[in-house]
Amino acid sequence: MLDQKQLEDLKERVTAAVGLSKLQALSNTQAQMCEVMLAKRLEKVGFQPNQIQDAEFVGIYEMVTEELLPLD
Repeated sequence: MLDQKQLEDLKERVTAAVGLSKLQALSNTQAQMCEVMLAKRLEKVGFQPNQIQDAEFVGIYEMVTEELLPLD
């Protein structure tokens, strides 16, 4: 699992990659879906957040908001 420092760093990276306004606009369900997908990705990379590219954060966001549960 991740320690507090790693979680803070990950939060900053996700916010920088996706954008705070977009993250704040997510519904609770969309946010939960993003969290689940990110957790699965972290598990695949052995809980090494530095192994995840910023584009992957954007991809998770887009998959949730455009394909699985659009904002519209």
